[in-house]
Amino acid sequence: MSQVHNTQVPSTILRYFPYKTPRDGQRELLLALEKIWNQYDVFCIIAPTAFGKSAVARTLLGWKHSSSLLTPSNMLVDQFLQEFPDTPTLARLDSYYCEDWQQSCAATRSRKKGFCKGCHCASALATAKYRRGPGVYNYHTYLAHRLERNTLIVDEAHNLAHTVQDRLAERIWIHDYPTMRSVLEVGQILPAIEKLPPRQRKHKKIEHLYAALTALAPTHVVSMGVEEFNGKGTIRGQPEERRCIKLYPVDIREGAQIYWPGLGRGAQDPSSVNKLILLSATIGAVDTAELGLSGKRIAYLQASHPIPVERRPVQIVPAVYLSHGDVDRQVPKLASEILNISEYHAGEKGVVHATYSLAEKLQPLLGDRFLFHTRDNKREVYERFRNSPTSDARVLVACGMYEGIDLPDDLGRWQVVAKVPWKSLGDPAIRYKAENDPDWYRWQTLRDLIQACGRISRHEEDFGTTYIVDGSVEKLLSSASHLIPRWFSEAITR
Repeated sequence: MSQVHNTQVPSTILRYFPYKTPRDGQRELLLALEKIWNQYDVFCIIAPTAFGKSAVARTLLGWKHSSSLLTPSNMLVDQFLQEFPDTPTLARLDSYYCEDWQQSCAATRSRKKGFCKGCHCASALATAKYRRGPGVYNYHTYLAHRLERNTLIVDEAHNLAHTVQDRLAERIWIHDYPTMRSVLEVGQILPAIEKLPPRQRKHKKIEHLYAALTALAPTHVVSMGVEEFNGKGTIRGQPEERRCIKLYPVDIREGAQIYWPGLGRGAQDPSSVNKLILLSATIGAVDTAELGLSGKRIAYLQASHPIPVERRPVQIVPAVYLSHGDVDRQVPKLASEILNISEYHAGEKGVVHATYSLAEKLQPLLGDRFLFHTRDNKREVYERFRNSPTSDARVLVACGMYEGIDLPDDLGRWQVVAKVPWKSLGDPAIRYKAENDPDWYRWQTLRDLIQACGRISRHEEDFGTTYIVDGSVEKLLSSASHLIPRWFSEAITR
């Protein structure tokens, strides 16, 4: 991955920067992108926390008028619109409200068989679909309404592979198979399949599930979860949360192409995407290969970190080695190390990143200063932590919060990564892919680790310390050294 260097070329791109003047790193990156624009199809912009990706994205929307900016969620769309409210957008059609009829726009359309005159929903839909100018959308709205533009900008692009997988996933609803209702985890699925009536075992979905769990070269990853169900037994427009088994495809190279039809062909067809920009702190060659982009001309632009390295150190403190069979013996030592660090940061709020199972073992060993959550009250506990006074110096034990939480300034001055987030090799598909593509496996883990380290030190004037206490991080950093962004490796201290 190349480092962005300053360049002295006549520029038009900087005219579209939304603020008075860009920071040095933003200017260097935008000028470098402009200089090589005609030489590549795909641009991976590796931009760390506090870089100001939103301002860069808004610049690109102005510079290339026919462009779409995608984010993974409505929350991130709203955050972008708070900063740049004049950017066109399109929400879910059933989220618009009809002021004339004092009900949802969807209900009014159903009754009138069309839109009202001057309808906000109709205006937003027409602008997005037919004016072909810039706009910001979530991944799903973009696909649902075919909002392709000449330039596609994807923010938080490291999430795109999982989004494609989820879209292509096959779902098996537990309620369709009464004998499987006792199944709570993936390891219980095979015995449950054996107990199904012979006719149900021949269902195509069950055959696919059995193959995914037993094949030597699995084509799907199997997981369990709860999703909205809109089928038989539910009221239209009122989906119910129901348990399901999901089969995610391992190979998504073909499926990902729906986001950028015609990429790199130079076509003038309005439905073609000619340039693709992937924005993330953690995007690299492993991701572009997984997304089926290896045959395209790809440029990797690595931005510098705007926060000086001494204000965002990542300290390696190998106090424990949390191997699968030795966790129980190591937990007391881990708890002691966490308490030592928390005492060193007395008077400051902090975070401990741990798995749910590890957090359950730690809870009896840590004091009242520590806040724990379940899967059901995660958001509530997180908000309670954010709103707690700094003087209380609370510590959030965060499970599955490697990204998506924002703790600037006194909201988070320190954090501990209690366990390196290795992907489970208990899943046959992940184990198969790890054996055949070790870099893919290392990168999945490294990406989550880097994202976790970015939860504090969120802007140029901020500071905070991250401690990684799981000794297996040394193995990860040495084997994946060629994958680590420079701005992250320079922060590591031992």
